[in-house]
Order: sequence, then C-alpha cells, then structure tokens
Amino acid sequence: MNILVPDQWLRDFLKTDATPKQLKEYLSLCGPSIERINTVNGEIVYDVEITSNRPDAMSIVGVAREASGILPRFGIAATLLDDPYTEKIHTEKKDYKKIPLTITTTEALNPRWTSVIFDDIKIGPSPSWLVKRLELVGVRTINNVIDITNYLMHAYGQPAHVFDLDTIHQGIMKLRPAKKGEQVTTLDGKTHTLPGGDIVIEDGSGNLIDLCGIMGGKSSSITDKTTRVLLFVQTYDPAQIRKTSMNLAHRTEAAGLFEKGLDPELVMPVFQKGIDLIKKLAGGNIVSEVTDIYSKPYKAKSVVAKRAKIDSYIGVHLETKEIQNILSNLGCKTKITENEVIVTPPSFRRDIELDVDIIEELARIYGYHKIPTKLPDTEPPTIYEEPILGIEQKIKQKLGDWGYTETYTYSMISKELLDLVHYDEQETYMITNPISNDWVYMRPTLLPSMLMAIKQNTSFEQDLKLFELSMTYAYRKNNIPLEESTLIVAVSGSRYGKIKGIAESLFTLFGIPLPEMTEPANSSYQKSRSLRLGIYGQLGEIDLAVLQQLGIPKPVTMLELSIDRLLEHKKSVTHYTPIPKYPASFEDLAFVVPEKTHVAPMMKKIQTIDPMIKDVSLFDSYKNIRTFHVTYQSSTQNLTKEEINRIREKIISQMKKEFGATLKN
Repeated sequence: MNILVPDQWLRDFLKTDATPKQLKEYLSLCGPSIERINTVNGEIVYDVEITSNRPDAMSIVGVAREASGILPRFGIAATLLDDPYTEKIHTEKKDYKKIPLTITTTEALNPRWTSVIFDDIKIGPSPSWLVKRLELVGVRTINNVIDITNYLMHAYGQPAHVFDLDTIHQGIMKLRPAKKGEQVTTLDGKTHTLPGGDIVIEDGSGNLIDLCGIMGGKSSSITDKTTRVLLFVQTYDPAQIRKTSMNLAHRTEAAGLFEKGLDPELVMPVFQKGIDLIKKLAGGNIVSEVTDIYSKPYKAKSVVAKRAKIDSYIGVHLETKEIQNILSNLGCKTKITENEVIVTPPSFRRDIELDVDIIEELARIYGYHKIPTKLPDTEPPTIYEEPILGIEQKIKQKLGDWGYTETYTYSMISKELLDLVHYDEQETYMITNPISNDWVYMRPTLLPSMLMAIKQNTSFEQDLKLFELSMTYAYRKNNIPLEESTLIVAVSGSRYGKIKGIAESLFTLFGIPLPEMTEPANSSYQKSRSLRLGIYGQLGEIDLAVLQQLGIPKPVTMLELSIDRLLEHKKSVTHYTPIPKYPASFEDLAFVVPEKTHVAPMMKKIQTIDPMIKDVSLFDSYKNIRTFHVTYQSSTQNLTKEEINRIREKIISQMKKEFGATLKN
C-alpha cells in the first residue's frame, strides 16, 4: 500500500536534521520504501510503500516512528514527537443532561467503540493549514468537521467518522451484520445491495445509516445545517471489512486500513485528538459522557527467540546491547539472557508473533546491506523441475519454429462465449464478484478464447497461424477446479491435413502413436470434418454456425490437446535405431478407392504388411485416386527387384481385401 507523506507534516512528528534525500535512502534500506520524492506546490511529498502486514506504519506518525528507529543507525539523531500512545487521556467531569442515545454493538464485529456528542457545532470551511495538508495527500476538503476525520486518518492511521445526531431516528444506533438484500446509500450517492453479513449500523426506523469500515450513510451525513455531531472512532473485524469491500467493489482508504487489522489501543488517543480538534476548529461543546465499549482489552504476549538461531539466520553475532537498542527503539520491551531474547511487542506490532519475526526486525534495522556475503557451507540443494514445464517450453519452441504465433488470453470468459461452445454453465465455475460481464466464468476450454483472438485479428491477417498453451478449469462437484495444461492450435481455412500433421508431430514428442480417429469432435466442430483424438483431445473444422455468430468470414481449423494427459502416458524410454548401412528404395502406388474411404487406416495397414516397409505417406489425392509414397529398406542387405515386387503384391492384395481398393493401371 502506498501513502503520501508531506515532509513538513512528517516533521511535526519527527525531530531530525535528516535531509529528504537521506530520509529516502535510509528508510528505503531498513523500513518503509520511499519510492519517489515529489514536489507539489513547492512542498516536498514522499511517496511511501508500506507492506500490507504493517498497518501501524500506514500514517504520518507511523512513518515518523520508523524513521526515529532507523536514522540513528546511520548517525543521524531522530526523535519521535507527539506519539499518540504517550498522550494522557483527559475527560471532563460534568453532569450532562440526558440525551436519548441507545448503542448496541457486538465484540466480534466491533472490538472497540468510542463516541461522544457535540452541540453548538459551527459547520464551515477548514483553516488554510488543514486544507493545505489534506490537498498534499490527495484529499478534497469538504468542511471543518469532515476534514478533521480525514486529518486523523492520515496523521494516525485510524479512520474516524461523524454523524449528524438529529438524523438518527429515536437516538438508536445498532451495529449488526446486514441481511442479504438490504440496501444502503453511501456518502457518494451510490446505493448498494448488500450480500449479507456486512457490518452496518441501523437507527430506530430500521434505516441503515453507516456501511461500517467502508463509507458512511448519506442519510446521516454532515450538512451546513448540522448543529449536533456524534464523533465515532472504532475498530472492526478486518476479514468482514475486506469481504464487503471486495464484494461491492467499493474501495476506500478507510477500508484499506480496517481490513488489515487496526490496533484498538490507538482508538482512544485518536478519539482524544478528534475531540480537541473539533473544539478548536468547529467551536463544539461536549454534551454527553464518552462511550467506550471495549470488552476485551489488549493483553501483551511475549515471543522468545534463541540467540543461536538469531546468529544463524542473520549470519552475524549481535551483542546484547545492540539487540536491546534495536528492539527498544521499535517500542518493544525486552529481556535478554545468554541463550535467548524475550520480546513483548507493543500493541501496534501484532505482526510480531514468532521468533523469525524478531529476527526479521533485528536484521532489517541492523541493515541487510551490512550483513557480509557468505557462501553456504553445504552443497547447493537439488532442484527438481516439474516435468510439464520443460515439455511446455519445448512445445512452444517447436510451434514457434513452425511459424505459429503464441497468444495470451484471459482465463475468464463471458456467458455468451460459454453458450457459443455449448457448455452447461451449471458445470462451470462462476466468479462471485466479476469485474466485468466479459469475465464471468473460469474457462473450461481454450476454444472461445482462441475464436475471439481469430475474430480480432482476421481483418489484419488472412493466413492466421496461432496457438495458446494455458490452463483450463474442469468442473468438479463440491470441489475446487481441476486445472489442466491445455494446448490449442488454430489455422485459417479448411486445412485438416496441416493440423493433423501438427498433431502427429506433437504425439511423437511424447512417444505416443496417434490414436485411432473414428468419433467426431464435440458440437463446436463440423461433424463430418472433425475427429476425436481419444482421451487426449480433438481436431477439425469449427462449425460454420459458430463462426457466423462471431462474424468470422472464413473457415477455421483447430487442434485441442491435453498436455497433462499426454504427459501421463508419455513413454519414459526413447528407442533409437541406427542409421541403415544399405540404401532405401522408393515407389509410388496409386489406388482407386471406394467413396468415403479413410486414408489413415490404409496407410497404417500398408506399414504393417512387411518389416521392410519403413515409411508410407500420402503423395497425392485426386477424385477417388489415392497415391502413396512407399519407402522400402533393409538393415542387412540391398533389396532386389524381385523382393520389392513380392512386397508390392502383398500390398495390392491387402488393399483390395480390406478396403476394396485396386491398383490404378
């Protein structure tokens, strides 16, 4: 997550003489990475990347805290100022008149709730210093009260919210999980239909006044006429905030913080800051007791790391004083013995749970750049590559050498494309929250993706030769998808012979003979011009109706193969035959064949008639005449004319007997 940190604002929390360049270099070495230094209206603004496990650093004071621990390691003095955790909480002791307000919440969804009511609020523009700071972090100012909540979120990393108290019907605020189908209109004017389980607050009329952790409700928003305000600072169940934000595709800065799990111990200090600012900038008076619902206060836990493990992992022996200094500057309480380090992290560092977390903190603050390079004492580990990766690369290389262009398409397809290739949507995985109607289902086949690629390119290139080797997602009831490595090859035109040749060459890579092809491919293909390749796939011309629906003007021939299944049946041992010492003899035999006679079975039969027939290929096809190019060869002698005549007679006899084919005179 990236945040913007104005230099002047940072120095309100950090006393140091470090230059912006030094801040960028040293923080990036040991902590939050300052990606770049921008200049906005003459002000320096750092663009800082914070790792997702460190919500405590996703604020101005969070970056200042990191800098105060890192800069002294480079000889630059730095002190954290205005640390909210050291602020004293002060509450006014008054007898407030009873304001009818009933709050109901649940600890599971809302670990901590703090609120207080202000009266005599004066809504107006914010002072220039506040406007300037919010603009530098990319926030549009609205009015003094709302701007205060945005200031608190960016300064301390703790979102806050304000309600117009007079819009809360009957003074009732009930935080609960949403029911499926309930609707809430947020501050941006968007109405959301909730999937259920979302954290919401309803008032006495049943109206939803807050989509918690995401954005406030429009019905309870602050307006120019607002005079009574309820300030609300809180924490939520991070998993539910994440789920709601993703389900509704509604991302906000507040959601980005809440979903990472905020520290409930920070709530009261930020709440106190909010009270002080509202009094100062909006002239409000507190007219209620402070409500603080915190049923399970934080209890510190200790983590133990063995010193031998620390030295082993870092590769450098750290002295006791060094360890104490590093961890203390990070806010940890430590007890160090000769054999172990016992660490009690502060409430805001809940990412420190294991001994390796302690080691990571020691290593980064000590400085990865200071750890000496050292080769392992033992031999390098053996790396076993997944067999399919090498096979996939080899297939891609061969297809590229043969003049085919690789395509990359999305793993999701639309309902229209799914229907086009006649797949049942009930046996396909539907995405719960698709980002587009074009990407709704996980594709069970590469066919629709390739057809779309052909459609988009056919106007630029008439002779397309494309392939894609990627994953398909086969449906398994009550289970996760079966991911299969799948190849699809496509060529423009009626080119069955070309595609079949590609199939034969690919099967040869795996040492598998091309299967008997008797059944037609599925309904996406022309029944009379397609064949199924056993359990491995199918090939043929795409059905004309499918092409017409997509607006593809010319025929398309395709090959689909499951690489996983080919690999499963791959011959593990390759047999090589020595180059014969004796030359081969060749001749062409033309046969007159009956209608609808398949050539492949004839070629296969010829190949088995005699051991000296080494190769058979189709030389020519004209009307009902099929001419075969036959290669004869012996590994022990030169073949005589008589021996070749004998083999030829056997070929003629078998072709007549099994296929009704006669030799053309």
